[in-house]
Amino acid sequence: MTYMQFNELNQNYKNSIMLWLLTLTVMVFLIIIIGGLTRLTDSGLSMVDWRPILGTLPPFNNNQWLDVFNDYKLTPEFLYVNKNMTLEEFKYIFWWEWFHRFFARLIGLVFIIPFLYFLFKKNLNSFFYKRFLIIFSLGILQALVGWWMVKSGLSEDPYVSPYRLTFHLTNAVIIYALLLWTTIEYYHSKSANFISFKSKKDLILISIILVFITILSGGFMAGSHAGQSFNTYPLMNGKIIPDDIYLEDLGLLNIFENTVTINFNHRWIATITFIYTFSFFTYLIFNKIINLSNKIILTVLLILSLQFLLGIMALLSNVSIYYGSLHQTNSIALLSILLFAYFKSKITGV
Repeated sequence: MTYMQFNELNQNYKNSIMLWLLTLTVMVFLIIIIGGLTRLTDSGLSMVDWRPILGTLPPFNNNQWLDVFNDYKLTPEFLYVNKNMTLEEFKYIFWWEWFHRFFARLIGLVFIIPFLYFLFKKNLNSFFYKRFLIIFSLGILQALVGWWMVKSGLSEDPYVSPYRLTFHLTNAVIIYALLLWTTIEYYHSKSANFISFKSKKDLILISIILVFITILSGGFMAGSHAGQSFNTYPLMNGKIIPDDIYLEDLGLLNIFENTVTINFNHRWIATITFIYTFSFFTYLIFNKIINLSNKIILTVLLILSLQFLLGIMALLSNVSIYYGSLHQTNSIALLSILLFAYFKSKITGV
């Protein structure tokens, strides 16, 4: 099955499928932002049960609010962190988590209903069918991992597992990337002639991989609250290599569990990503070894530079909600433009 087989689809449904793909891609982009805000507002543990169907409705009266608040009072987060929280303060974090879950359910409906319709009408060829089965499977996994993550903060530790949080974020980014790539290739399916993906000029892919690793590293920063451990830049407590960067009892687990190491690694992974990507795309302005317009190149450089600056501002602000959310949002924007640039570098005729 080749890309050009997109043209086998009934023309009457192509615009509908394009709109569906675009809607799903935007919605997944938005839920990554919403998920980040839910974390930054410390709202993720406010709902202590997982009811995929019945849990859709929020509390409607004061008695129902008291019931859910009393359930929350039994959690480690309330007992050890928020024991003086009022009902009104609880409502604030509850609504963030509730909306996060509601929007996730909405994405599921927006995916499954049109998918079944197009499948019934036989407007999805085998290429699409297999692609969306993968995305659907990842979506189911995402829901399960979401509860698995929340559950880790409801037993003894008042915080969710950084491993599970990073898994949850990583899977969301993979789903988004798959949807975005599918949307882009479908849009260009009429006029594009695809070049082999084994080209020696696939240097943009290195930037994509580096950005993905940086996002993964950022997941551990968020999950372990390592961003609050050092709020200076570029030095960490006046040093390039801070004290306690390696604790003998942790060994290799320093990478994932030592907040000093996590903070240090994220800074330098981001720096390497910035230096490589900025240097490469600047080089492309003057040496057209890859088929990319200057508009795309300059957009990459702008979003990349903004991301590096937002990362610094997030650190200096002790990871405020404002800068923390902007930093995460822009990381997905950076991944998006790099995926688009990679796609455009692989085609001719557009």
